[in-house]
Amino acid sequence: MKISQGAERILLIVFVLVGLGIVMTYSASGIYAERYFHDATYFLKKQLLFAAVGFIALLVCMRISPDWIREHSRGLVLFSLFLLLLVFIPGIGKSGGGARRWIRFFNFSIQPVEFAKIALCAYLCDYLVRKGKKISEGGLKVFFPPLLVVGITCLLVIVQPDLGSVIFILITALFLFFLAGLKFRYIFSAMLFGVPLVILMVVIEPYRLKRIVAYLDPWQDPRGSGYQIIQSFLAFGLGGLKGVGLGASTQKLFYLPQSYTDFIYSIIGEELGFLGTVFVIALFIFILLQGQWIAKNLRDPFRSLFAYALTTLICLQAALNLMVTTGIIPTKGLPLPFISYGGSSLVFNLAAVGLLVGLDSYRGKHR
Repeated sequence: MKISQGAERILLIVFVLVGLGIVMTYSASGIYAERYFHDATYFLKKQLLFAAVGFIALLVCMRISPDWIREHSRGLVLFSLFLLLLVFIPGIGKSGGGARRWIRFFNFSIQPVEFAKIALCAYLCDYLVRKGKKISEGGLKVFFPPLLVVGITCLLVIVQPDLGSVIFILITALFLFFLAGLKFRYIFSAMLFGVPLVILMVVIEPYRLKRIVAYLDPWQDPRGSGYQIIQSFLAFGLGGLKGVGLGASTQKLFYLPQSYTDFIYSIIGEELGFLGTVFVIALFIFILLQGQWIAKNLRDPFRSLFAYALTTLICLQAALNLMVTTGIIPTKGLPLPFISYGGSSLVFNLAAVGLLVGLDSYRGKHR
């Protein structure tokens, strides 16, 4: 399999990010694991297993033909909806932290929404390319079928509940519609319609409303809704320019909740300092640039749009996580790709990288 230098660089960067994630997972979770599981390496061993499975998924996805993905895109999105439904079946679905987002698979649990993100992108890219002529003519009805699929997916995700993933899916879908040629006034109208719905979903759930209040002024409730983001700020402040040193974080000592999952970037800031956080940002920016380069140089419209979609899946999620941990946007519950502890996120993000590299390897081949 021949790939470009851009794809090789993406693979190298991903290896670095996964390696950093393994190190930081151990650093951030060791104390917690020792107290509750009597094994400081409990989460480290699981993350190593997730990484191994993820790299196998990457290698497999690199070999999948883009034509096969396009031909089966509708089947893939239907299968993703089926998996999302399984979450609500007793004995199969698994609850945790007040949410029902997982399904049991042998001795493992997976989040179907991570697969749904990739499947939905494949379906949207195929549909938008097939309907390219009608889209260029300015027709609006052509967007009703994909909007219906996006709406059903979001409905199944919001009742889990997982508002962060819903917002993520909607932003990605609007971006693909824009790339496909949908006029900006239609996108703006969709945003005007969608924003009140998001506000409604926030208002009807007290814990979401508390997150907004904490975002606006975390010091109003420093021991309650504002506690997590304040501890995140303290972690960055303690880190300074060069950090307190790898493994020397104090915020991971049961001060910062989710220190090895959604807020692992804060621990990076504390232990590796401002330089460490900038290094992580630079790696994701490089993935973004190289992914766009791959997409731009693919001559087939579907492959090009799908490459943009996969790059967006990875980099948008990273951007949202970084903005949450630094207090730019309210808490969303999205992990940092390749770095945060968690099997579903790591495996499916590595699978997305494999699909992106696979697209690059097929860049000169057509049906």
